[in-house]
Amino acid sequence: MATTFYDLPYHTFSFWSNMVVVCPNCGETGVVRFYKERNIAVFQCKSCYTKKETMPGGIHAFEVTAQCTTTGQYFRVSMPNNKIHGQKIRVKCPYCKESVIGDVSSSIKPQCIVFENIQHAKDPYFHYPFYFQTNYRGKTIWALNREHLQYLIDYLSADIRTVQPGFYNTYHTMRSQSDMLPAFMKTAKNRNGIVKLLTKLQTK
Repeated sequence: MATTFYDLPYHTFSFWSNMVVVCPNCGETGVVRFYKERNIAVFQCKSCYTKKETMPGGIHAFEVTAQCTTTGQYFRVSMPNNKIHGQKIRVKCPYCKESVIGDVSSSIKPQCIVFENIQHAKDPYFHYPFYFQTNYRGKTIWALNREHLQYLIDYLSADIRTVQPGFYNTYHTMRSQSDMLPAFMKTAKNRNGIVKLLTKLQTK
């Protein structure tokens, strides 16, 4: 009997999702989460409890506003993205060189990271490798997390792949989640081999 898979809305799995990655310190699994309301990405390892934060943006995407405790003067300085790891940072007063704590704010529109831009099977914030990844005929296949991995298996295993009636009216888009997949994954001659590799990843 033919199996039917009803596709999910576009960006159901994206870089707003929880991403399971390999911890650079212990080699076990960690999770990268992006908090859109604060424009902060957070990494936390489940094994060694390493925790890091970063604020994605351009080379000089952030400004720090502070008040010098000696002169009383307010000042603002630009900071490169790789120096920002939270919402507060210690900076030097340009007038007297005293070190004070300042508040971080975006000076330009935050960088937009889209699903299609991912390279080398790494998260886009810390560039840690995805935990769920494998290789098929020289091409890397990856999943953001277990839910995404299951989605890929279900989609590629189905005999019929479609969307629910009224899908486009409900979500106001002509695109579904599978539109993010590269063409080689959806090619009929590759699907069975890819599904076997993805199924092995479920045992990790």
